[in-house]
Amino acid sequence: MGTAFVLGIIEYSPQNTQAFLQSLDNIKEEIIDLSQGRITIEESFDKLQTKIDKATQQSSEKIDNVIKYTKKKVAPLSNDESKPDFDFYEIERIVHDLTNQQRVNNGLSPLTFDLEISEIARAHSLDMSNRSYFSHQTPEGLVPTDRADKAGYSCTKMVGMMIYSGIAENIFQGNLYDSYYTVNGVITSYSWNTNEDISKITVDGWMDSPGHRKNILTEMFDREGIGVVISADDKVYITQNFC
Repeated sequence: MGTAFVLGIIEYSPQNTQAFLQSLDNIKEEIIDLSQGRITIEESFDKLQTKIDKATQQSSEKIDNVIKYTKKKVAPLSNDESKPDFDFYEIERIVHDLTNQQRVNNGLSPLTFDLEISEIARAHSLDMSNRSYFSHQTPEGLVPTDRADKAGYSCTKMVGMMIYSGIAENIFQGNLYDSYYTVNGVITSYSWNTNEDISKITVDGWMDSPGHRKNILTEMFDREGIGVVISADDKVYITQNFC
């Protein structure tokens, strides 16, 4: 995600080459005229300055035309009509369904969606977005179970003679778009993902990661909460907590 396809302006062409050769011929003729006294040095400099001024004006006009072309062909990104409506609640629901699909496919019971755990997950996604970090551990050193304890949530499991305490966590950070397009280094449009795309990319990524996959397929977990936050710069933060 975030691959750039660059559309540039071709600067070299047969027409440009022909113009360059013509300029060489003009310079050659001017040198002959100067050596034979048909023009003075001052006149030669005046002609040169006129050519420079003309070339500068033509270059400026070309740049203006490029800018006008770009504005005409590509709408401002803030008004990009191709950008879909993103719903973080919908993404949470789809991630939950895809997670349960993976569990069922592996012979496990589906998880219930726990609203209290979701609030803990959303708080962590929001914190990562606001403070621009991506980690299971906050800058202050709080891990998932610390954050759950701080929120007043306790998770205890007994498996045989063993007691397990605390919550497990998966996190994901991506973008609302899959790729973007540029003209001369300026982003002009995006290839937007959908709610379904983002959800599938997230769960597929977790299933390809041994630690995240283990959390999804841990038999003793029976509930989960998911928190999705979309930042102002189109980044997506997703936290999934298990109990």
